Amino acid sequence: MIAGLKRIPLKMVRLATSCTPSQEQLQSCPLFDDMAKKTSQVSTEANSGISTTICFSKDSTQDVPPSNQLQSKSANVTVNIVKKSSQVSSVQTESTTMCFSKGLTSEDEHADTEPWTHEEVCILLTQLFGSKTVHSVYLCSSKCCVSLSKSETRRIVPKRFNHQTFITKKNWWLVYVEGEGMYCTVCKKHCMKHSQNNAEVFSADPSVRFKHSAIITHKNSKVHRAALENELVQKVSCFHHEFTKKSEHDYMYLQRAFSVAYFLMKNFIANAKFEPLLKFIENTCGDDTLKYFHHSSGGSRQEIFMTIGETVMSNVVDDVKNAETFGILTDEVADISVTENLVTFIQYYSKSSKQVETKFLSCQNILEKFQSANAMAIKSLLVSDISEKGLDIKKLTGFSSDGASVMMGKDNGVAALLRSENPSMINIHCVCHRLALACTDSNESLTYIKTVEILLRQLWQFFENSPKQMAAYIKMQTVLKSIYLDKQGTKTVTRRLKKACRTRWLSLDASVTAVKKDFEPILQTLAMIQETQATAHGLLRKMKNLKFYGTIYVLSDILPILSELSRHFQKGSLNFAAILPALSLCKMKLKELKETNSPLQNLSQDIDSFTEMSSEIKFNQKEAKELENLLHRYIDTLIINLEKRFSENSAILEALSIFDPTTVPKSTEPGFKNYGVNHVTVLADHFFTEARDKDKLQTQWAGFKFHICDILLPGMPEDLGKMTPTEWLLLQLLRSSGLRHFNPQLVYLAEVAASLPVTNAWPERGASVLKIIKTKQRNRLGVSMMETLMHVGINGPPVEQSEEVIKTSVSNWLKTKTRRKVKPMKQTLISSGSPASTSIMVEDAAVQTDQVMVSRDEIKTVIKEMMLEDCASNSESESDDVCL
Repeated sequence: MIAGLKRIPLKMVRLATSCTPSQEQLQSCPLFDDMAKKTSQVSTEANSGISTTICFSKDSTQDVPPSNQLQSKSANVTVNIVKKSSQVSSVQTESTTMCFSKGLTSEDEHADTEPWTHEEVCILLTQLFGSKTVHSVYLCSSKCCVSLSKSETRRIVPKRFNHQTFITKKNWWLVYVEGEGMYCTVCKKHCMKHSQNNAEVFSADPSVRFKHSAIITHKNSKVHRAALENELVQKVSCFHHEFTKKSEHDYMYLQRAFSVAYFLMKNFIANAKFEPLLKFIENTCGDDTLKYFHHSSGGSRQEIFMTIGETVMSNVVDDVKNAETFGILTDEVADISVTENLVTFIQYYSKSSKQVETKFLSCQNILEKFQSANAMAIKSLLVSDISEKGLDIKKLTGFSSDGASVMMGKDNGVAALLRSENPSMINIHCVCHRLALACTDSNESLTYIKTVEILLRQLWQFFENSPKQMAAYIKMQTVLKSIYLDKQGTKTVTRRLKKACRTRWLSLDASVTAVKKDFEPILQTLAMIQETQATAHGLLRKMKNLKFYGTIYVLSDILPILSELSRHFQKGSLNFAAILPALSLCKMKLKELKETNSPLQNLSQDIDSFTEMSSEIKFNQKEAKELENLLHRYIDTLIINLEKRFSENSAILEALSIFDPTTVPKSTEPGFKNYGVNHVTVLADHFFTEARDKDKLQTQWAGFKFHICDILLPGMPEDLGKMTPTEWLLLQLLRSSGLRHFNPQLVYLAEVAASLPVTNAWPERGASVLKIIKTKQRNRLGVSMMETLMHVGINGPPVEQSEEVIKTSVSNWLKTKTRRKVKPMKQTLISSGSPASTSIMVEDAAVQTDQVMVSRDEIKTVIKEMMLEDCASNSESESDDVCL
């Protein structure tokens, strides 16, 4: 197959002979005219002809014609025989050059040919070397730079780089990168290697031999000349531009198709919508490139989705591998198909983003290989998942769970079994679950609070399960507010009741708020339908009294404080140091409510605003005293249960408090010398086994205390935002390369503290995402596809920032295996005019094909026969074409 050549005029074939055509013949050649317009490189001279030779080569490594083919004032053309590879994005050529070189009279002139403009060189240098300090004749001339920096000059001593002698217009290709050495711009762009020893000096590896002879040797080398000719090929060959455009075109439609798949995955849309959405975009948006995408079978679609998910997952795993420690957060969740899944997240300090990150790791079917979801099954799944992803189990220093016995069992729980793999691992009971348990215990201990919770749940069920009763309730809200509203306004003013569910963290708060705001419409609706509904009569009798409504006021002031604490515990990257301050603030607010009795004062003010329907609810001293006792007992019970649930901190967590800079005494105070010594001893015994490391940790801590007092603490901002002083200090310690170098053991402990998971909110979010993805309509999703969709949905960047992920996914997908779209079409070219007619099999360039079985001699023979035939029949039209 000859790629890039569709139909070549017969006059162009005549130029393949060794004879020298006239200037008129050259100018009348349509293909040369087109090339001259596109490249502005082909010119003719009046006093001399241009000898043009078409060369064929089967050697795939020969990138340029031999040097003896370069003739004075000649244009050399190499017609390519290429084969399309199995990957759409790459074209492997058997002879890859088609170059025009004009006026090259010697090797020196060839080496001095500059293929780029000043602007092109600046762009190329940025692409090759990024933000590094680069010295080039193009850059230094505009900056008036005549020497290297002082630090670079000291670095290369005793060697010396003569900037003014080496960086000249004659050596336009030479660049010097500070901190590395000399490079050849052309050779580095084309990734040139020496043909004998594969040396990459001046290309991938810098040259540090700062001699004039080294520069001249490279300038005259075959490698440099080959790289320059390859660059000239790309500059002047219209065939090369067509090949490049075709490859970019192929790659473009793949990128767009993958972008559509990424959009579906990120927005939790069914995979089956992939092909209809592609067709919609093609027809509606006029995107002609998508019509070339033919990989729309079920298997190909699944491979595309899986490849995108694997790309996102590999980015996370590669980032975790650079971390010294990490923590695991896991929980069980049952999906719509009654499958028991283990959803796992990972928390670590990312050296790339300089932040503590929490990412989704895996979703596994527990009962696929095990009979029950016991501790041994969960532990085996976690260990196998960590090892399969190439992570080190010894780096696992933290484990957070919901506190169930299968997770937290002292002897046979998952945490105990994982500690056998890594004895230094710390087990954490999720603070959100502990807060929810403390609130539930408080409600259980007070009978009337528990009764109110039950009534709220029954009230929600009464209206939620009956559209007729819900409509009556909404109409009553509108009537009492005396407003005529349109449909949109009705939705804005009217409210629905909220469910008080114990399994949802503090959902009681939302339910109490809804009842408090619309208490009178609720009573009137129940009174209106009580004659036909016994449940309405029972609810009205229990709710239409001061004790119930007063309890609603008590809960409406207490529960928001607990909800605020719960939301604080559920934030993305909660550090252990933020637990006690937030808990102390919560207890302080509860005590203030107890002292001021503000809920009862608000009730006394609002109760007079009731209409006649609720006029029998009066504020009396007896019931007011009962409500006051209820308020005090409820607050006291909450504080006791909070202290009980959060007093189970281990000695390790207490020892990590040394990273709070506000507790470090001043260096002049008596307690400074011994501050933190005992805590450091506890940490050293837990995380280090060798006595040498323990001694180093004590020494590093003794010096770091001075660094905190003298440098870090004075420079700490007054407003840290949502960070605690401990979090700020840990980040300062982890981000400083100097502190990392001189305090490796101490920095390790800081990374352990930063990556320690204290909340299990992330697996709960993962469970929500799982249920959004796997619905009744998509209940046949397998675990592998589910994990892929969750990786993109949780870890993937936003759609508008997904370009890098898409490019990497396309590249990985193309490397997976051979892609076939349609069966290759074959054409047969039969040439007569000789005793033995020659037939050539040509593959269609638009499809993927196997290797072309065409020899160089066969093509030469066919071309010569065609030219002889053309010379013998001058009467034939010159527009006859031959298809190659």
